[in-house]
This record gives sequence, C-alpha cells and structure tokens, in this order.
Amino acid sequence: MRIKGLIFLAIITALGFLISWISIDPIIESEIEYQASISNGALVEIDGFDIDLIDLKIRWNRLQVTNPENTMSNSFETGEMELDFLFWPTWWERVIVEDIIFKDFKMDTERETDGYFEIPEDEKNAEPSFVAQVIGDVTSEISRNANMEFTNIKTNINVDSLMSKLNLQAPDKIDSLRNGLSKNYQKWDSTFANTKINKEIADIEKTINAIDVKKIKDPKKAIEAIKNVQKLVKQVDSLKTRAQNLKNDFQEDFGDSKFSVGRIDNWIQADFQRAMNMAKLPTIDPGNIAQSLFGENLLADYSGYLEYVAIARKYGSRLVGEDKDKIERYEGKDYKFSDKYDWPKLWIQNIDLSGETKTAIQLAGQITNISSDQKKTKEPIRFDLGGKDDSNRSMTLTGEFNYLGDEPRETINFTYDGFGLKGSKISPSELLPYPLKTGTGEVSASVSIIDKRFDSEIGYKAKGIAFDFGQNPSKDRIQQLIRDAVSSTDQINVTALVDNLDGPLKVKVRSNVDDLFVNALKSTVSKEVDRARQKIESRVRSEIGNRKEQLLAFKNEKEAEIRKEYEKLENRVNEEIKKVEEKKEELEKKKKELEDSLKNNIKDRIGIDWE
Repeated sequence: MRIKGLIFLAIITALGFLISWISIDPIIESEIEYQASISNGALVEIDGFDIDLIDLKIRWNRLQVTNPENTMSNSFETGEMELDFLFWPTWWERVIVEDIIFKDFKMDTERETDGYFEIPEDEKNAEPSFVAQVIGDVTSEISRNANMEFTNIKTNINVDSLMSKLNLQAPDKIDSLRNGLSKNYQKWDSTFANTKINKEIADIEKTINAIDVKKIKDPKKAIEAIKNVQKLVKQVDSLKTRAQNLKNDFQEDFGDSKFSVGRIDNWIQADFQRAMNMAKLPTIDPGNIAQSLFGENLLADYSGYLEYVAIARKYGSRLVGEDKDKIERYEGKDYKFSDKYDWPKLWIQNIDLSGETKTAIQLAGQITNISSDQKKTKEPIRFDLGGKDDSNRSMTLTGEFNYLGDEPRETINFTYDGFGLKGSKISPSELLPYPLKTGTGEVSASVSIIDKRFDSEIGYKAKGIAFDFGQNPSKDRIQQLIRDAVSSTDQINVTALVDNLDGPLKVKVRSNVDDLFVNALKSTVSKEVDRARQKIESRVRSEIGNRKEQLLAFKNEKEAEIRKEYEKLENRVNEEIKKVEEKKEELEKKKKELEDSLKNNIKDRIGIDWE
C-alpha cells in the first residue's frame, strides 16, 4: 500500500490557507479546488468551505482527494473541520494557526462521481523537476522488468540467418590494425637503414685507424693525438645516447602496438555479444530473476512514493522565502523595532490527525510546522502517523521535509505490516502466476533525498505463505521448476535499492529465493542456453578466421627483425667505444714512455739525477 494522501493532505491544507490569505471572496473555494487538483493530478473537492473573519474561523463540511490512478475512488477524505487562526498576526498580513484537528479521516473511499481532472497545458508542458525525471527513469525500469521473461527461451537458433544479419566488425578492425602496424614497421626499417650513426661510426673508426702510435716519437705529438681521441670519446658517447633514444622510441611504439593487439579479443567479444543480443538469449542470474518476478510491483510502488516527494519539493521551493526587494531610502537614523511578529505569512504549527484506512486500521498522528518560510520558523515540516487494527495490521509513516538550508532535504519512512495475502498473487510475472492460500505481508519504504542525491530502499515480505497450484497446474517445464523452488520456502523477502550516489540511476532488486530459482533454471534451461551460445560463438570465430593468429605472427616477426637491427647498431657503437678507449690508453702509455725517455736523456747530459 502506498502513502497516498497523508503527505498530500498537509500540502493541500497549506495551499488553502495561502489562497485564503490572498483573496477572501466568494470564488476562493473553487480556486483552492483548482490549484489542489493540479497538484494532485485528479479532482480535489471541498464542500461547504467558509471563512469567518469575525470569529476568525475556517470551516468545511467535506474534503475529497481523488486517487489519480482510479478516479472513481478517493485517496482520502475528511468530514467536518473547523479551525481558529490568531487575530493579531492578521494585522501584519500573517495567518498563524496553532492547532488543527482532523477527525473522520478515511482512506480509499468510493466516489459517487468520476474525479477525473484535465491538467492545464502549461502545467503539462512545464519542465520536469529532478524528482519527476527520477520517476521517469524508474517507470522505464518498470517497463523493462515487465518485458523480462524466461518463458520463450530459444534453443533452435538459425545461425546462418543470424550471421547474415550481423555485420561483423572485428575482421575489418583487425585488418586495419595490421595495415597500421605494417606502416609503423616500414618506418622503423627505414629509420635503421638510413640512420647517420653508421656513417659516423665508420668515420670515427677511420680516424682511429689513422693514428699509428708506433710512429709517434715526440711527447707533444702524443699529447695532440690524445686530445683528438678525447674528442672522439665525446662523439661516441653522443652516438650511444642517440642509439638509446632510438631504442626508447622503438619500445614506445612497440608498447602501443602491443596494446592495440590486446584489443583484438575485445573486438571479437563485442561481435559475439551483438550476436547474442540479436538471438535474445537470456542471462540467468539472481539479479534479473528477482527483477523479473518482483521488480514491476515494487518499482511501481516506489514511483508512487516519489510522486508525493515531487509535490512537496515543488511547493516547498515556492515557499522557501518571502523577502521582498528593498526600497531605496534616504539616509537617516535607524530604530530597531521588535521582531515579535517576524513570522511567515502562513504557519500551521500543528495538525492532529485521526481516522481509519479502508481496511479499518485506526490511524492517529501529527503533522507539524507547515509554513511559507521555514527560515523564519526555523522548523522543517515533520509528520508522524501510525496505528493498527484488531487483527494486528499496522501502518506507520514518519518523515521530514527540510528546506532550511541551501539544499532541500526530504526523508520518508513507511511500513505497512500484517495484511492478509490469501487469494492474492505476489508477482505479476507469468513465471509465478499462482495465488496464495495463506500468508501475511509487510511493505516498507525508506527514501532520503538531498538536493539531487537520493538513496532509497523498498522492501516486501510475504510470511507464512503457501501457494495454490490448482488442480491442473501448468506442465510448462519452467513453471514446473519454479513450483518446486517456491514450495521449499514459507517466506519470500524482496528488496529494491534505488540510488544515484555513485553516478547515474541504479536499480537493484534482490530476493531470498533468487538462488532457488537460479539453481532450478540452471539445471536444465542453462544447458540449452549454453549450447545455443556455443553455436553462435563458434560461428563468429569461424567468420573471423585466423586473422588474430596471423597478425600476432606478423607482429612478432617484424619486431624481432627490428630488434635485431637495433642490437646490431648497439653492438657497433659499443665496439667503437671500446676501440676509442683502447686507443686512448695506448696513447697515454706512449706519452709516458716518451716523457720518461726525455728525462733520462737530459739527466745523462747534465749529470743530474732527477730521482
């Protein structure tokens, strides 16, 4: 059961007081009915509406709020009502009501006339609110769940017909990748073939070979040769750096091509998945079993709860403040007056509510602090309603609409427990079409919305249940499996989670019988689905052929060739570095020999020992 009317009651009450303050005239009743009907989406009628400015009272004989989903019934109605509003605040254009008592409140009553109401075009064409968009997303999910069935599982698939309709994309992508790699490898073949490093190595080697150490007889010549060799050392070091840069660039290209090749499996899998989608083979897992069986009902109820939040936010946003533009005045002296009557234009401080539902649950509770400006009252709207009947059926509704801060906040918690399930069906799905012989139900909902972030959960419990499979139950194989599965439990628990905390709207539906269904279905149906899947996968891979293997072989061959060319170049550079270092050491040794010989000759001539 939804919370129809309980929150909407407070909004209509507030709307009535707002209009009554603005326009006290004979057409006020029709104006209130018109505005309230727009909000409700169906007719709202107030009989015998009267405002007594002398006694400061507002009265009506009957209030009816039509159920938008069934316009021959009321979401709720009330009997006679009378309330007092304070006199002095009216001098400051304020309507302050300390207490309202609603008696004879009844839910789900029958109407004598059709309560259909034609919504004005400007309201229909209004830009949808955030909550309305969420309702639309949830409604789409309801439609998807309504079409999610497992009764038409295809096992005899015409693969030839399927493949003729399927435009495989992986072959063209693989061929395109091969062409790209081929051009890249040609670039590297040309790079190594035309690099100037080889010519510079040859020039350095020619210079080294031209230095004949044995012919150097003068230390000065040796020093000059050493200086030239040191220049060659710098040159070969530069060659080594350039060769290393070539290696780095090659490895970077190699890494990119390796990454590209790694995508081949994804392309093949994408073709396979598109073929699976065309074949419409179901994926059997706990998630979509629960959504198929219970998602439609649960999400429909959830969408109904959000409709009341949308109404509350719509009118709450209109009443967040009353500040008027300041009038520019001349300079003067400021005098501070009392803020005793700095009240909102409308403030209903308390509503005491009592009545009963169609199932005779006696409800009682409070709605507090309905105002046109919460920042002046410093209080959000709060509601707390509940009750039970002689059969221990109970209903509770609590929540808060808080528009005190920069971000609107709404929270709702609702529970309806102990209602009978005998004769009812707990699922609209053809998979579970059986009524219950016994059982009691419990519905709970929790909704929390902060600005455009929402987190919500709706739950359903069917307790002490036994299904009535009838005298001649269906011989459909899947329904037989399901009957066996549900016969093994006396309770079904279902939970729907709806939130957008981590991004787009997410809807998850889970139940305690998910595994029972999955195990029963997988034991037979999954085998047939797997066989059909294998047929499709085999045909897709056959159409693609050995393109992947050919590409990998081509890639490995070309990269091995390029790697060999680089290693050849790297070895030449290292060999030349070694030759230059050896020539330098040879010259250093020759220089020392010549210097020692020169010292000995001088010592012999002048007779001086240098030691």
